[in-house]
Amino acid sequence: MSNTSNNKLVVFLDTIGRTIIGKVSAETDTILSIENPALVAVQPNTQTGQIQLQILPLFFKEFQADRNESTVWHYKKANITLADDITFVVQFSAQYEQLFAAPSAPQGQAEVVKLFDDSESK
Repeated sequence: MSNTSNNKLVVFLDTIGRTIIGKVSAETDTILSIENPALVAVQPNTQTGQIQLQILPLFFKEFQADRNESTVWHYKKANITLADDITFVVQFSAQYEQLFAAPSAPQGQAEVVKLFDDSESK
């Protein structure tokens, strides 16, 4: 195992059983460093009878001063359940990639998503 980045997309279960997907940024014998980890949420759609897939960032970029910067999280291998190499369908990996793609600025101003109420409390 090495400290070099291989940018391989991996999936694993964290200590509380959440399914996490992300890119390996570094790896040692005891630590797996994941760039831009995301939570994979699967739930049934009661109206259609199908399952819905949702990939959510573990840490929202809206909280970062530089929203184009990646985040790296270090997981102790002893505390996670790592899957063997999985070849993902294109749609799954593309949805992950799209989640962390740098937003392309449309003509005019980009839409701002507000997470907090900016009004002053009195």
